[in-house]
Formats: sequence, structure tokens, C-alpha cells
Amino acid sequence: MPAVAHLLAADDRIVGGVAKRDDEYALVLGGRVIASTDSAGMAIAMLRHARATLSNDDTPLSIRVAPALETPATLEAEAAGLTLEAYLAVLEAERVERSDDRDAASRPQ
Repeated sequence: MPAVAHLLAADDRIVGGVAKRDDEYALVLGGRVIASTDSAGMAIAMLRHARATLSNDDTPLSIRVAPALETPATLEAEAAGLTLEAYLAVLEAERVERSDDRDAASRPQ
């Protein structure tokens, strides 16, 4: 699976990334596929969430996205009438909402 984005440590060591297989994008961390999607925008959003979750003062992480992922994500955003950054913000808000719903459902009544 060719990589289309990398999650990098400060020394440019690859910590994870997004790989493309057929029409799907796979989030890979620690050599394992963690999640997959057919949306380029969602793939970037998942990678950003991984960066936010895994980064800390000792290990700040950055993202490098190739045009092979950024271009289709931008096209998705434009189809929704948004810029890429606005589209990614919408996807992150949806992720937070789903996470909150799951948390609420798992709490004892």
C-alpha cells in the first residue's frame, strides 16, 4: 500500500500515516491498520486526531500530506461547498459528537 501521508516525530521518524489501497485510505499506526475510510478528507481528519492524541511535550508530531491525498480531499471539500480546512473542521466536529454519543451510551443509567 503506497503511503499518501506520514505522521512524523521531530527527527523525521515515521510514526504512522495513511496508505491507499484500491479506493480506501487506511490509517496505519505502529505497523497496524487502525481504521479505514473511502473519504480522503476523513483520512486526513483521522491522521490529525492521531497526531493530537499521540503528541506530547517530549514527542511533538507533525503531518506531511502528499498531493495524492490532499487533492481528492480538497475536491470533497469543494463538493460540500467548503474549503479544505473548513471541511476538516466539520469532520472533526462530527467525530467529537460521535465520541460523545458513544461515551453517553456506555455510562450506567
